[in-house]
Amino acid sequence: MRTLVLPQGATWDLFDLCDPDAPAETEFEATAARALGRAYAGYRCVVFGGSFDYEGSIRRPDLALVARDYSHWFVVEVELLSHSLEGHVLPQMRALRFGEPQDDCALVLARELSLHLSQAQTLLRAVPRSTIVIANGHSRDWQVALRALDVGYLSVSAFKAADGREAFEIWGALAPVTESIGFGVFVSADGALRMARTVRLPEGSVQIEAEHGSVGLWTVRRDERFAWISKDQGRPTLPDDARVQLLRNANGRILLRRTDSRTP
Repeated sequence: MRTLVLPQGATWDLFDLCDPDAPAETEFEATAARALGRAYAGYRCVVFGGSFDYEGSIRRPDLALVARDYSHWFVVEVELLSHSLEGHVLPQMRALRFGEPQDDCALVLARELSLHLSQAQTLLRAVPRSTIVIANGHSRDWQVALRALDVGYLSVSAFKAADGREAFEIWGALAPVTESIGFGVFVSADGALRMARTVRLPEGSVQIEAEHGSVGLWTVRRDERFAWISKDQGRPTLPDDARVQLLRNANGRILLRRTDSRTP
């Protein structure tokens, strides 16, 4: 038996491990959603049943875990270890990881997150997303197989005290591959990117990698309304009013990407 002994003021409370095999998948999904909501205050956990098309097959996830600053999000599949890894879990995750999100995905996100449809479409199409499985236990075989698909893996265990209070143990960690820093436009007259003043960049010099792979130094300045990001040497090869996005990858590198219709 696994038991958590948690301090409650001057006393200690015992929380016993709930049987991980007892709940049906829908019950465990609710447990996982509660655990995520309490463990990750910087995210919103919502029901997400939008469809993904992969090689003509439609698959649907269970949840979405969306960063409150909308810099990144996770498509979440809740699974029981009693399910077949090869027959069910891996086909499902290939579809969610590599499939094409359909129009209903934005509709569901807009409803669950109280966003305008255009905002939900931007979240779906432009904001980096990762895919994770949350299971009712840890399996080395699952971890290795999911890692090969670039899919994250967490497990959730529920504990209960004698008075019915819940506690959770989460194995693993959220690991977004890329985060969105913000969107903006290139203003040719100023030779600078114009972004929201609140863009998550410090004032001063930053290193930015352009789409073709070159890296240069840029300077971030702010006025009363906007942040202006200009290249220290040379001029960006961008047309006037080009829509752009700045991303930060897992290594901390800042990437500049086009987001308008001419983006490759």
